[in-house]
Amino acid sequence: MRGVRRLLTAYACASLAIGLPWPLLLVLVWDRYGDGPHAALAVGLAGAARMAPYVLLSWAIGSLGDHVRRDRLVRATMALRLAFLVVAAIAVASDRVELGVVAAALAVTCGTPAYPAIAASLPELAGRRRARATEALVTIEVSAWVVGPALGGLLLVQPLRPWTLVVASALAAGGLVLSAGIAIPGPAEKATDAVAGMLREVLGCPPARAALGYAGLLNLVGTATAITLLPLSEDSWHRGDAAFGLATACFGFGALGAPLLSRLVAATIPRGLFAIAGALVLVAATPVPWPALPLLALAGATGVMVESLMTGTLQDAVPDRYRAGALGLADTVMVGACLLGSLVAPALARSAGARPALLVVALAATLPVLASRLVSAHRPATPYDAARERTAAGPDPRGAPPVGAARLG
Repeated sequence: MRGVRRLLTAYACASLAIGLPWPLLLVLVWDRYGDGPHAALAVGLAGAARMAPYVLLSWAIGSLGDHVRRDRLVRATMALRLAFLVVAAIAVASDRVELGVVAAALAVTCGTPAYPAIAASLPELAGRRRARATEALVTIEVSAWVVGPALGGLLLVQPLRPWTLVVASALAAGGLVLSAGIAIPGPAEKATDAVAGMLREVLGCPPARAALGYAGLLNLVGTATAITLLPLSEDSWHRGDAAFGLATACFGFGALGAPLLSRLVAATIPRGLFAIAGALVLVAATPVPWPALPLLALAGATGVMVESLMTGTLQDAVPDRYRAGALGLADTVMVGACLLGSLVAPALARSAGARPALLVVALAATLPVLASRLVSAHRPATPYDAARERTAAGPDPRGAPPVGAARLG
């Protein structure tokens, strides 16, 4: 288990490293193009550069972890992240901002196979502690999206700004050092049909399809919520940017509370989605921000807990020879849902108002669960019903047989 902890620590360092430069890069792009006619486009493209590799490549690159030794793959991603962050640091120091953005985006791209490879290996590496290890990994993955840029934002003060990419490079180097010597063998049985076989396996497995659908829904809801907090703070709470900053921080950093929350409650995916929806309804009803802050933190922690259950479902439902690819596909679905939420939420808040928009988001979180239960109540039972119930409940930490074991053999 010590090796698992070291592996997760290494991954945390590397994940923080590739998130940390983006506030500085966005500021530099704005400074470069802010007075021109294409300022919004330039900043938008720079911001999208962080998410685009996951959407465009994770579904295919994730399968690398099914065809090579996963420890070598993880260390290669660490080394490449470090190399491109060093290039970004040199580019920014030379006032070549565009090259800095490209290099930082390439650092993100090189890191995309790491999460699927590590998550795919945890059932073997962690054994009966797989559920806890998976929860820790998902907490790191989700939190890094917030904590990395938050640390980068703190470094934007003028005396520290030149050190931003130096700190990012140092974190990446720390991840590479920590990952040295950890054995993560690849799957015992390697598939010859790579991505195509993984897609057939996932699309033909109802529990895996359901987990991907819930993953997309959860990230759509989370992103739409985060964006809707801005008009809610401005127009409904009348507290401006300060309230938005606090609300966003509580929602984002609430993810760190997922391991504690999972020890206090027995969660399933439907219960988690209903809990998130209930918290958002109460947030929409609050006349001032202060009562909403703990609710947002609870929603953030619950979201990570639900995502851990969905990751565990994919670990159980997909054979090891396709597992890393399936988890890479999940990355594509989740980040794609984030992009969709970024597009939909502003228009919804503008047309309906912030409070109604948040209520719509809360309703969206529960509709698939309600629809599934309504359909199940009006049709005969099928052999997949038990598997579907396991998908909702998440993996059995006691080591129960895999979801869909009757089909997968």
